Amino acid sequence: MYLDTDIVLSQIKKRDWLKDVVRRKLSEIDEDLSTSAITIVECQIVLLREESREEAIKVMEKIESLGLRILPLTKEVLMKSTELLSKYPKLNIFDSIHLAHAILEGERITSTDHVFDGIKEVVRIDPLD
Repeated sequence: MYLDTDIVLSQIKKRDWLKDVVRRKLSEIDEDLSTSAITIVECQIVLLREESREEAIKVMEKIESLGLRILPLTKEVLMKSTELLSKYPKLNIFDSIHLAHAILEGERITSTDHVFDGIKEVVRIDPLD
């Protein structure tokens, strides 16, 4: 299962309103978990802005401690992302990259972001359900 940035952030931030809900949801999932190298960048941006440089520097270590497989940002992912941006105007660039990874890996995506609900090629798992 592919984890969107909001899910990863909920687990690596000191405090997050989704932390316990996501932890419970992930404990129910019996599959390998993955995310993208771009998730690391997004998390660093958020933690640098919201917390501190020190917390941003720890992102890689914290994501690795979750046991997530980190998918590389490849030309194939970028091409699929571009195709998705053309097809779905509500997607932003980060969302299109996450979506491209999930589709290319044949995985569902866990996210609170409803933008994925209108995408035919993927199934979104909402941790709040």
